[in-house]
Amino acid sequence: MQSRYYAQQGEDSLTRQSNANDDDAVSEILGVIMMLAMVVTIMGGVWIFLNPYLVAFHDNTNWNSASNIADRVEDRIDVVGDSPEATGTRQALSLKSSSINPANLVEEWMIASDLTPFEVVKVQELNASSFQFLALNESVTSVSIQNPTNTSVFEVTPSYDWTILDHDLNSETYLIIDFRNAAGEHVHRWTRFVLSGMSISTAIDGGLNQIALINDARISKDPSTPWTIEKAPNLRLDTLVDGSTRLSLVLTDVQLSSALENGQNVGFKINSLGPIQLFTGESYNLQIMVKNTLHSVISPQYHEVWLNEYTISRASGTLGDFVGITPYQRASGVDGITVETQGQALFLEIDVRRLTVNA
Repeated sequence: MQSRYYAQQGEDSLTRQSNANDDDAVSEILGVIMMLAMVVTIMGGVWIFLNPYLVAFHDNTNWNSASNIADRVEDRIDVVGDSPEATGTRQALSLKSSSINPANLVEEWMIASDLTPFEVVKVQELNASSFQFLALNESVTSVSIQNPTNTSVFEVTPSYDWTILDHDLNSETYLIIDFRNAAGEHVHRWTRFVLSGMSISTAIDGGLNQIALINDARISKDPSTPWTIEKAPNLRLDTLVDGSTRLSLVLTDVQLSSALENGQNVGFKINSLGPIQLFTGESYNLQIMVKNTLHSVISPQYHEVWLNEYTISRASGTLGDFVGITPYQRASGVDGITVETQGQALFLEIDVRRLTVNA
C-alpha cells in the first residue's frame, strides 16, 4: 500500500510539473504576441506620422526632376535656335516621372512699326484672308504679303481712306505685311506670329504639376494654384552712346509633333527651320500686342511684368522723364505696349527662332 501511495505521489508531482511548464509556454507565446502587436501598432503610428513627409519628399523629387528637364530643354533650344536651317542636335532625357507634350499655337504676337518718319500706316486685320490699311500721308503704292510658303505683291492706289485687301495667304503660324512707297522705300511692317511651345507634366499628390516653355518664358502650375510666370519673354531695352534707345526681342517658336514617350533614356531631335529677321533699324509708332491662350491670367501677368517700371514712375509722378516700355493706349496694356523715348530715336532688333522637335 505504501509503495502505491508513493507511486501515486510521483505521478501527481510529474503532472503538476507538466502543467506548470505548459502554463509558462502559453505565457511566453502571449507575451510574444502582445509584443508583436505593440510593435505593429507603433510602426503603424510612425507610418501615419511620416506619410505626409514621404509624399512631400516624393513630390519634391519629381518637381526637381521636371525643373531640371525644363532647364536642359531650354538650353538646347538656345543652342539650336540661332543655327542655320536644317541644323540641330539630338538629346536624351530620363522621363520616368514626367512627360513632354506639345503646346501648339498658344501665344500670338502682333508687332507693327512705321519705318520712316514721313508716313504713318494703320492696319486692321479683318479675317484670316483680308485686312484694311490707312496711310495718313497717302504714300503707299505697293503691299507685299508673306506667309511660310508664299509671297504676293499687290499694287495699290494711294488714298486718303481705308483700303481693303483680300488675299489667299491665310496662315495659322505667321503673316508678314510690308508697305512701300513709289520709290520702293520700306515705310511700314505689320507682323503676326502665333507661337507654339512645350509642356512638361509631372504627377504629384493631388494632380499634375505643369511647366510650360513658351517663347523663352517659363510658366508653371500646381494642382491647387493658378498659372504663374516664373520668367516672362525678355523685352530688353538698352541706351546707346548717342542717347537713343534699342529694343531687342527674340520670339521663339518650338513645334513638337507629338508627345514624347516615357522612359529611362528618351531620345529626340531639335532642328532649326532657320531664323527670321523681323525688324532691324529705326522705328516709329511701335505697337506690340500679345495674347496667350494657355490661360486668361497669363497675358495680364506679362503686362504687369513689362509695365512695372512705368507703373512705379506713374505713381511717383515722374512720367515726364520716363524712358521705357509704356502702354500703347490704355494703361492696362489691353491695347498693347510701346516704347517711350522722350523724343530720342528708337531702334529695333527683333528676330524669330523657329524649331521643330521630333522623337
